[in-house]
Amino acid sequence: MNNWEQFEIDCTKFLNEQFGEYATFIHQGKSDSTVPDIRVITKKNKQFYIEAKHSPAQCGQFVLLPNIETKKFEYSKLNSTEINNYSQTIIDYMNSNFEEFKEAGTAGKNIEFDNCQSVFNNWIIKTYKDKGVKFFITNNNVILPIEEFANYFDVSAKYRIKRSGSSSVGNGSMNKVLEYIKSKFSNIELKTTYDKVFIYTNDNLHNQRFVVGKNEFMISRREDYFEVRKLSNTFNANVIFSIELKTSKEGVSIADFIFILVN
Repeated sequence: MNNWEQFEIDCTKFLNEQFGEYATFIHQGKSDSTVPDIRVITKKNKQFYIEAKHSPAQCGQFVLLPNIETKKFEYSKLNSTEINNYSQTIIDYMNSNFEEFKEAGTAGKNIEFDNCQSVFNNWIIKTYKDKGVKFFITNNNVILPIEEFANYFDVSAKYRIKRSGSSSVGNGSMNKVLEYIKSKFSNIELKTTYDKVFIYTNDNLHNQRFVVGKNEFMISRREDYFEVRKLSNTFNANVIFSIELKTSKEGVSIADFIFILVN
């Protein structure tokens, strides 16, 4: 399990233990970045969301496609968020420096211009508000209203190539992947379902990668076993926002958060 997912689970547990008398907190985000992390249902049946971010962390992104002919960046139709004034400001800046950004590659290029912190903060606030998020919860279970995001975090942005997610091994690659694993690893037990491969072993195989045919695969830890995942061959160029806590700062008090939940 990834650290960020464990953090989401721990935050949900904390909220239920601390405030379960006044509301129900449901962990739901997981690997789907389009869905907020924690759903809140109060006793009066009011609903909103809390986003869990353990600093430092990524905090939103959108895909920009470079058009070599026009020398402009185009906002991808596949983005889950609509273009807004803040993303447009970023695009305008990148368009004015097209040659510098078009070859950003996987290392990426930082986006820096006058007043960019304000633009980045406002993009995050608007994007998460549009998803129904009212609060963030961060390190040490600090809960903060989304409107005060800029008081808690420094935000940076980078344009870089990012590989799309992963998928099951698939029937077409199953036999060759099994042959490869058997030839490379010992003291293992293999199990398969329709299109998935699982490895049981006492050895730590987490994050090991290998190539079979034209596909790259990665071994990922689950609870008491490992799953083999096929990495996507699709690379998207993303504007990616990263956040880091400024200082140790108190968030909403227990009493104030209870007041919000009951009213």
